[in-house]
Amino acid sequence: MSLSPEEKDDLMDVIEIIYGYDSQMSAYKNNFNEQTVEAVEQAIAGLIKCNSDMKTLVVNLLGGAHYTTSGWLKKAIGALKKALDREKIKFNGLACRVVAANNWKSTIIMSTY
Repeated sequence: MSLSPEEKDDLMDVIEIIYGYDSQMSAYKNNFNEQTVEAVEQAIAGLIKCNSDMKTLVVNLLGGAHYTTSGWLKKAIGALKKALDREKIKFNGLACRVVAANNWKSTIIMSTY
């Protein structure tokens, strides 16, 4: 199943919150798919391990559901994007963003092929 244009937009917004604006990532937005969602989900899981603010947001958003259950991002992508916009989550430090960028950026891009 492919992503709707709205889901692609929301996913791009979530990616920008993680990485900041990245013209390379933005160029692949039209090719975002289920594999891209899974790659971003893994990146967020890495951030959750590193960042207590992100963990709190995701756990609260999912109502206590176990956030590492595969597929949670597809179900919550719109709500997560809105919550991130509203909450303006502050990552605990640059280190969390660097780890996420180094570990998952190429995986996210490769998922679009």
